[in-house]
Amino acid sequence: MIPTRSEPACRRLGVELCLAIGLAAAASLPVHAQMVMLRIQPHLGDTMYTTFVQDVEMIGTRNVHSVDTTMTSRMNIVILSHSLVQASDARGTTVLAITDSVAMMGHGTGAGAPTETLRRAMQGRQARLQISPDGSATLVAASDEVTPEVEAVYSGMPATLPEKSVALHGSWERNTYIPISQQTDSTHAAMLHTTYRLDSLSADGALAYISIKGTISRDSAASMLSDGLRVSSAGTVIGRMSMNRKRGWWVESQLTISIRSVVTPMADPSAAMRVQTRITQSMRTTISP
Repeated sequence: MIPTRSEPACRRLGVELCLAIGLAAAASLPVHAQMVMLRIQPHLGDTMYTTFVQDVEMIGTRNVHSVDTTMTSRMNIVILSHSLVQASDARGTTVLAITDSVAMMGHGTGAGAPTETLRRAMQGRQARLQISPDGSATLVAASDEVTPEVEAVYSGMPATLPEKSVALHGSWERNTYIPISQQTDSTHAAMLHTTYRLDSLSADGALAYISIKGTISRDSAASMLSDGLRVSSAGTVIGRMSMNRKRGWWVESQLTISIRSVVTPMADPSAAMRVQTRITQSMRTTISP
């Protein structure tokens, strides 16, 4: 007699075969069909320790009596800080940001007292920030009155993450106004248009690697400053960042910002100055516990 499978056994074999076929089909889906959620949402009680490094070089050229005069200034800054998560839910996160130490070094024109004044204004300060899931931040309270420059450091994080799930290798765009004077309305700001791309995930899906490309523009026709100057600017931003999806926080970033500006005094347009600015930034964060 030829052995045969029982009917229940055949049915089980059919189920297992269908399951295997289904898994194979899922594995064969194109990579870009995988949807990924990116959200800033650290855990209550987490502490984030951050090292931020920024180098700024500005080269200004002005034509005086048919002769180009060039002025150069550089500033290097290193900030060590930590942030304590005081509240966190799907609506946003409240963190207490504490600047532990600030090191600044200026070179060239105007590199003296303002550098030390800014360093003293930043070091040891505390600020409470409300951070949205998309990464944008709002200054809620500070330990004491802060200067506009310090406030910009605390509350200068624009939205960087998409509002909804994004496909692997997918991209999203953001527009942000960058204040360039103490007047913070959009007329006195440059427009930053940024495209972000989810390049890859780590093997376990915990780390998301994102590339950044952007353009900066500012129209001189709508950019009169209070001191009688008009400024037109154009530039580029390129870089990358990574975030820990399990911990809900940024862990690393690198940016290079290049800006070309023309500063024109309304009283004497012939005295216009051309300014080349290059800013490099790097950030690295570790999370505890």
